[in-house]
Amino acid sequence: MTSNRPSGRPSSGSAVPPTSRRSARQQRLAHREANRALSRASTRGSSGGGGGSLMLYTIVAIIIAVVVVAGALYLTNQTTSTGTLNSPNPPVGSAITSGSIPTSGLTLGNANAPHTIDVYEDFQCPNCEIFTRDMEPQVVANYVATGKAKIVYHDFLIVDANVGGTESLDAANAARCANDQGMFWPYHDWLFANQYKEGSGAFTKDRLKTIGKMIPIPDLTKFNSCVDSGSHDADVKAEQSSVPAGVGGTPAIIIDGGNVLASYDYATISAALDKALGISPSPSIGASASATASASVAPSSAPSASPS
Repeated sequence: MTSNRPSGRPSSGSAVPPTSRRSARQQRLAHREANRALSRASTRGSSGGGGGSLMLYTIVAIIIAVVVVAGALYLTNQTTSTGTLNSPNPPVGSAITSGSIPTSGLTLGNANAPHTIDVYEDFQCPNCEIFTRDMEPQVVANYVATGKAKIVYHDFLIVDANVGGTESLDAANAARCANDQGMFWPYHDWLFANQYKEGSGAFTKDRLKTIGKMIPIPDLTKFNSCVDSGSHDADVKAEQSSVPAGVGGTPAIIIDGGNVLASYDYATISAALDKALGISPSPSIGASASATASASVAPSSAPSASPS
């Protein structure tokens, strides 16, 4: 596996949910404070008088406090894990689709554009959402809308294998169901605008159908049937075998079939496109910050590399 891709996130087999990490840390702090209080109480008790009773009361108070904290943390975790998601929201400021830009299936832009930007993503991948929100609109405005390049979307399923479930597969299938009615790119925008924590239930089939209704997809009966039956599951799974060997994480960007770019930030992408277009390097205007956050990584033995 080559090293010219975004750094990887370990699979969730070794990861701990943020709430659990926070709970464990708070419990350690509570126990540490309890030990300190016990030590202070013991020191005071050794001076005689009513010290023994004071220490006993202190110990009882500490035990009660620890039980209360542990109970509160448990209830917090339960609320987090079973909380109901809000109704899907339309993409605001993050939609990359424009009615003035031609589309053809999973391709955005003029089909005859001289350069191709292959984008490999997972709809549950947090860094894919960052790319779609912060970098892709700039790429579209400066290269796709001007006819210099086109974007071709590819599904690279990663998160399902890391956290369990089928939300990435179901979302990818639903996007292709939308594509059956020429609505892939609007649906693509809505999915990333309504992404939540991996495996959170943000992309259940019912929620995916709700998004289709809100867009709206023209023939909802056909769309809902496609989502429920997983009509394109086989297509999505088949695409996984054609993912280039250098793609080990998401988002992964390839220009004109070359190597995976070292980073998915706008400066890196625009530099590669300018080179392909024969444009001399110049200071990037409105370039976003370097994408240094870890990207989702496939659960494999492939090594990871930090972006440049």
